[in-house]
Amino acid sequence: MSRVTAALPFVPFTPEERLAIASEAILSLGGEEASALDPDAFEKLAIKAVDEYVETDGARSLYRSVSTHLMEMF
Repeated sequence: MSRVTAALPFVPFTPEERLAIASEAILSLGGEEASALDPDAFEKLAIKAVDEYVETDGARSLYRSVSTHLMEMF
């Protein structure tokens, strides 16, 4: 018998939630270098990640995009 006790529907993230997740990803993946980014560069990076959002991948697509762009920057 399966251990699944509930099925939860996925509700797509709003644009504001996507931006918040991307911003959190920048800070968590970028470390001190990301904290030192000027506000414009930080915002541009977050917007790039949101533009590359893949709904079926959810937050993973945002983290993947941020990771890729951070590697290019640093």
